[in-house]
Amino acid sequence: MKIRHWIVLAMSLLLFPTSLWAQTVVLVHGFQASGMDWRKQGVTPVLQQYGWADGGNVILTSQGVYNPTNPIGRPARIFYTVELPRRAPIMLQALWLDRYLQYIYAQRQEPLTLVGHSAGGLVARDWLVSANSVPVDSLITIATPHVGTPSAMLASLATNTPMGFFAKMMGMGKWSADAENLYDDMRPEKPGRFLYWLNHQPHPAIRYVSVIRDNQLRPDRFDFVVPTYSQDMNNTFALHGKSERVTDQGSHFLGLQDGYTLAKILAH
Repeated sequence: MKIRHWIVLAMSLLLFPTSLWAQTVVLVHGFQASGMDWRKQGVTPVLQQYGWADGGNVILTSQGVYNPTNPIGRPARIFYTVELPRRAPIMLQALWLDRYLQYIYAQRQEPLTLVGHSAGGLVARDWLVSANSVPVDSLITIATPHVGTPSAMLASLATNTPMGFFAKMMGMGKWSADAENLYDDMRPEKPGRFLYWLNHQPHPAIRYVSVIRDNQLRPDRFDFVVPTYSQDMNNTFALHGKSERVTDQGSHFLGLQDGYTLAKILAH
């Protein structure tokens, strides 16, 4: 009987590894957002309904990486959020992300799954091609401008026009000058720009999933920030034909539905 039990266990490990091994997800916020937004917008409460534990919102201090939350025990499935310098250039944010991922991996000792919303998806991709210091098995992006967005072009131009001046006068300066380099990073892809470089770098052979806002039937919820075409990693040179596609009808910003979408993706 004991031998039979070992055979059953071995077969289970081969056929259903994800049901027996732990999973660790790191949620990467986008432009003008924060790690806590994943909670405020209802994404993580849905994940918790599906059995995911909240590992906390990890921050970087002068003393190093710090997690105010101390997860009890070792949950089989857990997610973490991180705080990035949300208006900094993509490459600088990727350096911060590297510190976080090394910290989280040291706690969990297993491959990580990265989930990036909007610019957070670009930060995660830049980390994959420039640092990649810990094992990662998947990247899921939500409404990310993989080949750029005209909105970044307009925002970049506005910083050097009267529009930018009046934005500062109205207390909206955070939307302009201090994010100018980030706007440049998200401008439509062309030679000499950041996205052209990123999209032509070799990417690791992991699972890629593009969550795309397709609102043709819901014009009231149209994503005015990132065009639908740009949200698909298959439309980049490096990842053409390598990404799964998941469409939904949400707006550009995070919402409750994203929790259900993520729970479904992570279950497969």
